[in-house]
Amino acid sequence: MEATRLIIILIMGMLAFGMRVLPQVYFLGRTFPPAWDLFLRYLSYALICSIVATTLFMAAGHFESQAAPHRAVALLTTVVVAQRTRSAVTGMIIGTIVVLLLSWMR
Repeated sequence: MEATRLIIILIMGMLAFGMRVLPQVYFLGRTFPPAWDLFLRYLSYALICSIVATTLFMAAGHFESQAAPHRAVALLTTVVVAQRTRSAVTGMIIGTIVVLLLSWMR
């Protein structure tokens, strides 16, 4: 995986986290309605997934068909690990390791 992709993923992850934290800091001491709380809770995960999926399968505006099967396995592994451990960070770490191992074996 290129360093540029990792930088993009990290920056967008920080932005997504900021989108989740800023309303909570701004409304400190107040409670959110349940719908807003649920929305903010899953917003960062949805943004990170969309960014990771795009950077995994696209390069220079083109679909990378040769690497897609390996990267799809890594993405699926990431989702399963994150769901089972209930930790997005653990899932992303394991997914990154799987992508690197599959790229190295290729």
